[in-house]
Amino acid sequence: MKYFKLILSAVVVTAIFYLLNTKIGSIPPLGKFLNPATGFWQNETSEISNETLDIPGLSQPVEVFYDQHNIPHIFAQNQEDLAMAQGYVTAKDRLWQIEFQTHAAAGRISEIIGEAALNYDRGQRRKGMVYGAEMAMKAMEDDAEIVRLLDAFTSGINHYISKLEPEDYPIEYKLLDYQPEHWERIKVGLLLMYMTDMLTGGDSDFEYTNFINKYGKERFDFLYPDFFEVNDPVIPADKNWDDLNAQMTETPLSEVPKDTLQKAMEDANPDNGSNNWAISPKLSYSGNAILANDPHLGLNLPSIWYVMQLHTPEFNVMGATLPGVYGVISGFNNNIAWGVTNATRDVRDWYKIEFRDKNKEEYRYADEWRPTTKRVETIKIRNKETVTDTVVYTHHGPV
Repeated sequence: MKYFKLILSAVVVTAIFYLLNTKIGSIPPLGKFLNPATGFWQNETSEISNETLDIPGLSQPVEVFYDQHNIPHIFAQNQEDLAMAQGYVTAKDRLWQIEFQTHAAAGRISEIIGEAALNYDRGQRRKGMVYGAEMAMKAMEDDAEIVRLLDAFTSGINHYISKLEPEDYPIEYKLLDYQPEHWERIKVGLLLMYMTDMLTGGDSDFEYTNFINKYGKERFDFLYPDFFEVNDPVIPADKNWDDLNAQMTETPLSEVPKDTLQKAMEDANPDNGSNNWAISPKLSYSGNAILANDPHLGLNLPSIWYVMQLHTPEFNVMGATLPGVYGVISGFNNNIAWGVTNATRDVRDWYKIEFRDKNKEEYRYADEWRPTTKRVETIKIRNKETVTDTVVYTHHGPV
């Protein structure tokens, strides 16, 4: 009986130790989460403070001031130091956000929350999000100036991450029981792909194709003209477009497929609208001009925007930054203000692909068979075996 009690006590202690240090479903490891030294208690106070940055890689110290709205104002002596400081300050205030967004773009959420995110991750890979980010970075890397600033921005983020101890992790890491990883240049490309998908990811190709098949091209053009005569576009309708030389995806056929297309993607919110306007100084309460714009982004918490001032002896700019990308997206400098409104253009096209056989090694293009390329996507899943998914590519894009 004595030995039984000892064994039972050991089992109970082991079980308690396991439960307190293991994430179960959406519940964080309670032992670590409630630990007064490293748990969520340490997130009670804010780290926002004015300081002079003197991090490795800076050529000169950089000053950071927070105003009464907790907006950071960064003063550097050159652009490279400014990029590094922006990366550091952004990570300090928005680390979990910038990292989780890139995980979402790359289809890596399963690594954090487990098998429940597998379909989402698979969908991101099959849309070619990672491939698109790689191609975007390849184009950016042709510009030495962009590379220099990206690397400075990235090193600023990494310096902040390297100084963190577990008790310093933002609360989201403690809730989800994981830790931040080293920031790489490709993450900037992933974030840009994430924004691209948000801004231009909708399409009506299936619906339009079914309409044309049923009612004809003439009626379709009447109801959905390329341009409405009553509109007053920003670019005049009589502008000569001959100078534009945008490359279009090649296709040997112009006729519409006759088979009925089924719904495969979610529609954009039908209530989305557009607004961008300016107010003269004569009509504003402050006596200053007001510029407003609606970028048509999703509502996020934390906000998808992060306001800051960036200053060097050569320039001074303040406005909304995109956490995870260097520079100001929408804002003002000493001379002008600027904003952006997404026009929600249809840039996603659908093609009917005929493969030569079930191996999908070749596809028909006009009167010839062209080789496909295949990309093996490796999806890691928390506490589960890794899943691989082969995505077939034609010259049109991922299938």
